[in-house]
Amino acid sequence: MTPPRASAAMDRTYRRMLWPASLAVGIFAIAPLLGMLALSFTDFHLVRGWSGKIGIHNFLRLFEDRRFVSSIYIMMALSAFGVLAQVVLGTAIAVGLDKIVGKWRVARGIFVVPFAVPHAAVALIWLSLFTPTLSPINAVFAVFGIEVPALLTTQTGAITAIVIADSWATYPFVMLIVLAALQGISPDLDEAAALDGATRVKAFFRITLPLLYPTLLMVALFRFIETLKHFPLIFVMTSGGPGRATQATNYYAYVQTFQNSNVAYGASIAVFLFLFAAAISFYIAKANARLSDA
Repeated sequence: MTPPRASAAMDRTYRRMLWPASLAVGIFAIAPLLGMLALSFTDFHLVRGWSGKIGIHNFLRLFEDRRFVSSIYIMMALSAFGVLAQVVLGTAIAVGLDKIVGKWRVARGIFVVPFAVPHAAVALIWLSLFTPTLSPINAVFAVFGIEVPALLTTQTGAITAIVIADSWATYPFVMLIVLAALQGISPDLDEAAALDGATRVKAFFRITLPLLYPTLLMVALFRFIETLKHFPLIFVMTSGGPGRATQATNYYAYVQTFQNSNVAYGASIAVFLFLFAAAISFYIAKANARLSDA
């Protein structure tokens, strides 16, 4: 048993070890957030400056702004379809890789490669693939007389293109987490199911998948938060177009801040986005806790 004095000394040591991380979080996360929050209550404009007005007028304006409301729907479409695609693709690959043994395990590293590519590079890669005059995919299909539609020229196509690019770049995160969870499930369960006459597919959906629910919910939460940051893909691939078809909320904040010079209104959009992400995260975290306790 640790003596009380030694225990107190250890506690002080641990608290001191937290100071560098706490200082970094304060400088690089909390301070900018507080600054953005303070700015959102003003009417600061890059050209006109600040008139001295303070209030909640920017937040009242948000839901009267049709472009802002539209940006929320676009953001939710990108996030919902993106998370669904990433979870399904990552889980499917993880299930396949879980059964690979021996030297073939090296092949797992191949599936992680897209996760190491910067988002700007991912956007450029897929922009070239979705541009008819540059795309090798279009060239191959053209040999067989098949015309591939230009996805980036329509709203549905542009959203689909962004979802595909994002899913390709980030499914390895889901794959790695699910693969770790699968390796923590006892193989005896599959063997018992096989003895009872259950096929592999039925055993997966009746036994393995329910055991993965907490992991999948946690992964979906992380990926949902990340999909709110589609900015690099939108900026490079579509620039918010065609028209305003892919102006998600974070891109609209950029438009208001840097294109329209309305810094305070852009800050209010960013604050809303932060609160929205925090609320969704809190709800999913509570659901995950209930599921884990069940």
